[in-house]
Amino acid sequence: MKKIIVLPTLILTFTLSAKAQSMPQISASTEVTKISLNDIQQKPPISLSGIVLMPTAFRGNGADSIGLGLDFNAAYYIGRLYGENDYTWTTEKSNYIDRIGVWLLTADAKMLVQSEKKYRLAMAAGVMGIMQFRDSPQPTLNQPTVSVKVDNKNTNTYACAYVVLSKRIKNKFILNAGYSDGDFPKVIYQLSEFLSEEAMNLNGYSSFTPPSGMLFTSLAWMPKAGGSYIGVEMLVPHGAPQNPKLFNLHLGTLLKLNFELSYLTFDGGYDLMGMFQFRYSYFPRSK
Repeated sequence: MKKIIVLPTLILTFTLSAKAQSMPQISASTEVTKISLNDIQQKPPISLSGIVLMPTAFRGNGADSIGLGLDFNAAYYIGRLYGENDYTWTTEKSNYIDRIGVWLLTADAKMLVQSEKKYRLAMAAGVMGIMQFRDSPQPTLNQPTVSVKVDNKNTNTYACAYVVLSKRIKNKFILNAGYSDGDFPKVIYQLSEFLSEEAMNLNGYSSFTPPSGMLFTSLAWMPKAGGSYIGVEMLVPHGAPQNPKLFNLHLGTLLKLNFELSYLTFDGGYDLMGMFQFRYSYFPRSK
């Protein structure tokens, strides 16, 4: 009789002990699930493969391993905020709040051929294909006797090849310098009526041909690691008529938007412009 009573007691004790041992495992599993959800809710990394219009040597969100990269970039130059000129053939020496309406849709494919080390720069070579179209014609050129209508195509396609070097400094700054060969300087000449073919003829350039070579350099500052950055890039066509230089200022960290400021300077004047820009790194994909 005592043996029959003891047996159920042992079974019940073993069962309760097994449940007690399994409780911490359930709690640990729940904790792991919460960590995974927090990871999923984190913001996607910022693309470091380009500053505004021009690329860096890095791929995606800053990958420094040798391999391929593919980016898509969309930029829209809204209009001129303010500009001045000192041409003798113009009736208005200052211009402001003028529509530009230039879209630039770019596919950027690169190959990182040298990774970054402590005393070594990252280096990449690539090509860019650009589709440019306008939703507004360029303003006319006002002269003392007549107004000259600027005749530009609504759509154009451009292509260029480039080599770029990049270096990170204390994970806070990124320095870039490169050279492109191709049609990109033609994009700059579309941003102001004072750089159009008609304006060039009035300035004495009877046979106007945009150059093919262009130097570019940029600097980016990241206040927080993995966060958005403040950057500026400079584009200088080599040996270009009127010596245009384009500065693009990225203010993502300050404005929390993709609104940029651009400063275009040339012999005889300058323009301050507003634009929007969006960059999407298609490959390599961010984890």
